[in-house]
Amino acid sequence: MEMLYRQMQPEEALRLYADWLLEQRINEPFPFFRCIENKRQRAEWYMITYSLRTLLLAADLLKADKYRAAVFEHMDLYVGEQLPNGGFTSTFRRQPSAGLSRKDFHEILRKGNVNLADNGSNVTALIQAAKAAPKDRRDKYLQAARLWLGEWVPLWALPEGGYGNGIWAGHKLNAPYTCAMGTLTATLAAFTLATGDSEFIENAERCMLFQCSHWLPDGRPINFDCYPLPRKTALTDYGHSFYLLEGMCWTHCASKSSEVRALIAKRLEEWFFGKAGLLSQWRDSWFNFQICSYPPDWEAPPAPLAMSRLGLRPGWELAKSNGILFAFQYYLNHINNDPRLREKVELGIKYLSNPLKARMSGVCSEPDESYGNFAVQSTGFAGLSLAEAIRPDSVLESVR
Repeated sequence: MEMLYRQMQPEEALRLYADWLLEQRINEPFPFFRCIENKRQRAEWYMITYSLRTLLLAADLLKADKYRAAVFEHMDLYVGEQLPNGGFTSTFRRQPSAGLSRKDFHEILRKGNVNLADNGSNVTALIQAAKAAPKDRRDKYLQAARLWLGEWVPLWALPEGGYGNGIWAGHKLNAPYTCAMGTLTATLAAFTLATGDSEFIENAERCMLFQCSHWLPDGRPINFDCYPLPRKTALTDYGHSFYLLEGMCWTHCASKSSEVRALIAKRLEEWFFGKAGLLSQWRDSWFNFQICSYPPDWEAPPAPLAMSRLGLRPGWELAKSNGILFAFQYYLNHINNDPRLREKVELGIKYLSNPLKARMSGVCSEPDESYGNFAVQSTGFAGLSLAEAIRPDSVLESVR
């Protein structure tokens, strides 16, 4: 398709990006999207589920049914790969679980990736797809989500309220992991909004009370990591920031606990406006895509609290930065319409609505470009922010 490089309104940009996503589908040897990480032929479900969510939002906001078919095709494959114990592998195995032998199943548990962080993203997309699906598919999707949330996820719940990350490369990771807690609380809250089942939002609330009790005085969250061993870092990168922000927004929306909602609102205010908060780190125009910048008088915390930014891939960080505007908009609409943040959002939506500028963070870029490996992902994250600009709360309302 011809990519138009000019300033657009969010609706026009969302339509352009959704059409581009449809063109990235491939059918051989299995249906998926054209997204190859680091030039390796490895298909991971988390690489496409934010793009599937964007297609569903585009179908709703733009009144275009053509975007839904691709979503159902892939969600059917995803549900077909659910393991007998309710778990999902992060990797697209290209083999329905109905064909697994007991030995095959045990081998996945011994060496595979059956984690929470990636599949939190994926199951949220499944819940969103359920709303848009005909009844037979809707029931199948929600049943799969309930099985995952009710049987597999509780195995990794920790006494203090947090969650580990399940199984990765055969390693059982049951120390707190902020990335998993962010995606999982979003899923738990989304399922509650979709079904009204209060059991699941209570789990999200306990998790958020735990994460929000670990915060630095300068405004930044403490990032719990479990790779290669349990440790704590200062959360400063776009990627982990997006996942935790999304979990906080979904939980704030679905929770009926005044304590939880007040604590989330307080932590978001500190994170956005604190001395080393997001607006301090990412001042100037939109985002500083090179490195966090801090005020001149900012002092790094003493060792061993390292920076979570270290070692992350720039392209994958930029992809997730495109979705952060969704969380900013939720805060403005439901907690505090602060003019400083409003200005940042307006700049960001204008940036994402200009394909030439958005391409610099991977949106609709080409596979051979520096960040092309993450083009499908970047476009998916950007779609959430554009959808929210078109119709406030469209992301959160997409499940109910």
